[in-house]
Amino acid sequence: MASTAGSALRAARLKASSFYTGYGFDTCGAPSLETMEAWQASPYRAIGIYLGGSNRACPDGYLTPAWVNSVRADGWNLLPLWVGPQAPCVSQSGLELINAASAETQGKAAADSAAVRAAYFGIGAGYPIYFDMEGYATNNASCTQAAQRFVAAWVDELHAMGYAAGVYGSAASTIRDLVVMLESGSTSVPDDVWIARWNGDEDVFGDPVVPDTYWSAHQRVHQYRRGHKETWGGVQLNIDSNYVDGAVVEAAATLSAEPPAGTVTSSDGLASVSWWENSFSTPTTVTLTPSALAGPVQGFAAGGYVLQLGTADTGTAAPVTRFGTLLLIHVSSPEAGVVAAFSTDGLTWTPLRRLSSAALSVGQTSGYQLEPDGSLDIYTLVPGYFGLFHDITAPTTPGGLRGHLSKGELLLNWGKATDNSGEVASYRITLNRAPIQTIAGASTKTSLTRFKKQGWSVYRVIAVDGSGNQSAPSQSVAVVKVARPHGLPRAIPAWAWRTLKWQAKGKKGKRPLTPRPVPGWYWHWAGWQLSPYRLAG
Repeated sequence: MASTAGSALRAARLKASSFYTGYGFDTCGAPSLETMEAWQASPYRAIGIYLGGSNRACPDGYLTPAWVNSVRADGWNLLPLWVGPQAPCVSQSGLELINAASAETQGKAAADSAAVRAAYFGIGAGYPIYFDMEGYATNNASCTQAAQRFVAAWVDELHAMGYAAGVYGSAASTIRDLVVMLESGSTSVPDDVWIARWNGDEDVFGDPVVPDTYWSAHQRVHQYRRGHKETWGGVQLNIDSNYVDGAVVEAAATLSAEPPAGTVTSSDGLASVSWWENSFSTPTTVTLTPSALAGPVQGFAAGGYVLQLGTADTGTAAPVTRFGTLLLIHVSSPEAGVVAAFSTDGLTWTPLRRLSSAALSVGQTSGYQLEPDGSLDIYTLVPGYFGLFHDITAPTTPGGLRGHLSKGELLLNWGKATDNSGEVASYRITLNRAPIQTIAGASTKTSLTRFKKQGWSVYRVIAVDGSGNQSAPSQSVAVVKVARPHGLPRAIPAWAWRTLKWQAKGKKGKRPLTPRPVPGWYWHWAGWQLSPYRLAG
């Protein structure tokens, strides 16, 4: 059943923003920021937070949008939990239960509510939300089916809302029934599973209920120890302990959801910088000064647009070199095709990373995002020079192009090209020098089924940067059609085509009628049909 389960899981998998591998804990209410800072002394770097739900027993504690922003900026990864209706045969009393007649409706409603609540806390689409389904009886078929239908609706609706869907539960009941869903071919299985088995095993694999080949691509959390007290940094909490190798809301500095405390506009009116209440620890004077490059530098053209962000203590004029929150520099109408870069002195420039959301991973100090209206936002934790330049340098040539033929496909892979802008935007595949395919710059492999029927099919790869500069073509991989084997009948009989089709499908179903013995020419012909091309040279 492994192949069926694997294909079902791949079909349902929704890529989350990021994953974390390491220790995590969950506790009833969100601890204070002071407690979270004290627990930096612990081995934990992930925390489960309860967003809500009809059966939620834990209050918000200190949980607010600002708390989420602050702890992420301090290096904590988050595991959001939603505690909605429970299985009809759960042992605990006084809970809202799943109604077998409306399990799908309840699952969808829970997902909708969880997504709204997550968004309120600044946890947007792409991130995971884990449904908390406590242990229940394992000998009640109707109960199991209701729980499975509820989970399927939870998963499908969260996917529709753009979120990754996770489920927490006992290995002996909830997770057991998720495995059954997976093995039955359901495409509505969770992206990630949070397995509660209190065996002290600090690992996500090796559980007797969940084969290691299921949810194997950074898609697991293991709660290995139930509620107990631990003290770190002089502060005690009652926690459950987890080992995490799954989807999280990653540690990152994020833009505050509150209105800014102040905004300054550049003298040319084309840009502005905004800051928030906790951005500075003392009164600070903020300036934003526009200019341009006097000449070409590091492969960028002269001109462009440069903004110097200055921050100084209002009372002492001492430079403020680090901010408590992200500052937002907004450029209303940047030129098309520009590359964002950063400099501490206006002379030596480093390309900025293009972001998919208003969040900087731990260790980053600046990044940028292109907005749908054509404007550009730069997020930064430090002052300095921010430039928008035209790139005039081509990427390096992709190296080490290799090809492999398999089942009628040419599989190509190559070495990653580099560019002065910091990244390659795309790779262009050519066939006999004509473009046939473009793939994203994050990938260095592709598959092709387009071959010339006569002569050589010669493939090369060209790297393209964000400004449209192209590298030189890579070395080539060539494919040539294999000649028709000698000794074949002029007309291939129908039984041969039927037999070949049966073999190609893994010999499933009834075997077609064939001559006995099978003529020797058949095997030469079949091999030619299955592999009509070969690598040349």
